[in-house]
Amino acid sequence: MSAVPAGLATDQQPPMTVPLRYFLVGFLFLLAGGAVGLANVLGAAPGLARLAHVHLLLAGWVCLTIMGAMTQFVPVWSNVPVHSRRLANAALALVAVGVAGLAGAFLATSIHWIHGFGGLLVAGIWVFAYNLARTLPPVREFDATEAHFAFALACFVVLAALGFVLAFDLSTSVLPVAGVTRPQVVGAHATLAVFGAILGTVFGALYQLATMFTQTELAGRDRYLAYVQYAYPAGVVALAAGRLFAVRPLAVAGGLAMTAGAFAFAVLLAAKLYEGQVERTPMLTRYAVVAVALAAWSPLAAREWVAAPLARNALFGPTAGAHLLFVGVVGFVVMGSLYHVVPFIVWVHRYSDRLGFEPVPMIDDLYDDRLAALDGALVTLGAVTLILGQAGVAPEPAAVAGGVALAAGFVVFTANLVNVVYRHGRVLPERFHSRPENAD
Repeated sequence: MSAVPAGLATDQQPPMTVPLRYFLVGFLFLLAGGAVGLANVLGAAPGLARLAHVHLLLAGWVCLTIMGAMTQFVPVWSNVPVHSRRLANAALALVAVGVAGLAGAFLATSIHWIHGFGGLLVAGIWVFAYNLARTLPPVREFDATEAHFAFALACFVVLAALGFVLAFDLSTSVLPVAGVTRPQVVGAHATLAVFGAILGTVFGALYQLATMFTQTELAGRDRYLAYVQYAYPAGVVALAAGRLFAVRPLAVAGGLAMTAGAFAFAVLLAAKLYEGQVERTPMLTRYAVVAVALAAWSPLAAREWVAAPLARNALFGPTAGAHLLFVGVVGFVVMGSLYHVVPFIVWVHRYSDRLGFEPVPMIDDLYDDRLAALDGALVTLGAVTLILGQAGVAPEPAAVAGGVALAAGFVVFTANLVNVVYRHGRVLPERFHSRPENAD
């Protein structure tokens, strides 16, 4: 694997500290979310533990990771400078405080604190969306990655507004005035969050990363799959609108279009991984899990949404498939991407100017391969066990063991990448200080 992927305008990226702050704060939310989830499985979590768990993992870990990655790589992919580093740092602070406070308020069942911290979270998301919208090139036509990012940013803006309305409605009933019910707004909010902001970003990033790191291109039948995948954003909008206004035919059509696009993307990703003639890395291994999980989840969700697209227990497809989506697809994409992104950022800023003058490590040398294999095994085992538990196949003790394995995998994963930042981002290892014998 080359040290720095070709074709990236790394001179346009913001300083290393900007995205790394997002990632490191996101790791804290990952650990906190895992702890709350495990406590919930054990029946020891107080208050609205499920909402706290979901927001810590999705709004905290996943969204902060996405925000940091987009702040870093939109300038790289689009060859433009980031609009404002101050706004990027402000968005991080607002979202971090908002998510932490919101999760605490859920656990304490403190309605008024939910309003306050929810407002901070909304402000942070809007600041981020404004900053990235100003960063995306305004004139030329977007490529697939930029188009998905623009769609995801629009979803971020709307879902934040709907989330604040839901928080405000906890104490002051405002939804009946608008002619909608709380479950309808929850359905639209969840749809835009998971399938618009999160998976929209994931698909846009993987268009670039999957071909780049497998050294393949989209050609022939691949392009037909790519065209089908363009139905995905329209499907998300239709499903969200159908749920918001309780229009079942619209929700069914949106769900079918969305799952068709998601399945096409899974096939496309699997094809690129199969065609690639490169050494397997933790990133590509986790992307393979994503392709399998997404291909399995898509038809299950389509069947569920044809039957009951407006049902509260079918927000993310079949109940037994929730962990298939959140861990198998979203979790493994984020973990796999961070196994390259974090070492890549550290490498560029720590070692790139030393290349050719003294021995330097490769990107994949910065993390511990054994820990990467261990966290992958633990997270996979935990996810499979929890999925079987949700499906009623595994007994309750097995589900608890799966939760423990999943939490342990998150801890190992976090420790491995935090160690990259600590060892290589701050102190140059002794074994790389020596200069080659033939150096001038």
